[in-house]
Amino acid sequence: MLWLAGAALLFWTVCGFLSASSRDNPRGIIVIGLVTLVPAFLIVVAAAMGAVGNPMFGLVLVIVVLIPAVLLLLPWLSHALGEAVEGIGRAATGVESMKLRRSYDAAEKLMFEKKFDDAEREFLAGAAIEVEDPEPLRRAGEASLAAGRVEGAVRHFRGALAKIKSEEDRASLGIRIAELEERRLGDRAGARRTLEQLLPDLWPGKWGDYVRERLEKLGPRA
Repeated sequence: MLWLAGAALLFWTVCGFLSASSRDNPRGIIVIGLVTLVPAFLIVVAAAMGAVGNPMFGLVLVIVVLIPAVLLLLPWLSHALGEAVEGIGRAATGVESMKLRRSYDAAEKLMFEKKFDDAEREFLAGAAIEVEDPEPLRRAGEASLAAGRVEGAVRHFRGALAKIKSEEDRASLGIRIAELEERRLGDRAGARRTLEQLLPDLWPGKWGDYVRERLEKLGPRA
């Protein structure tokens, strides 16, 4: 019986520690719990079976030890169940693999209020955080363009273009950059270079044809 008392005390201590620590580090404590609870419980079972000769009496002793253990474990079990349900939800909706995009509502509001300089700064701040997302740089280009800074807009658009994966979006933005260079900056050679650099990534293909058509409209190289 002395061994059983010691095993029960150890098991209860483990249960109490897990529940007490689960609020601060639920995921870590779940892992620790799975590693420690099973061997601690097996020690209780071995001690209970060794304390009496009859397996049925041993099972009763195990149940007696389990009742307070379950009560001690309730906070830990609650956290473990919550984490499991959340994980299943993430897997079902694909949130784990989905890139959550930053909201640019504040910058868009500044654009609506025609505070283009402030909007540009806000979009650039977003671009510094979402380094793989082309959208904040593209919107920063729109803000710069609205403020009359065409060269700044082209610079931001180029930064966005380097991050865009979609062929359609690359063709669309690349052509827009070339049009700004030709019509607003008077740099026909720069516009040609932009389209020539873009074409190998899209040719052959529908969007490559589109870029090639725009390139031909610029006329022969000077």
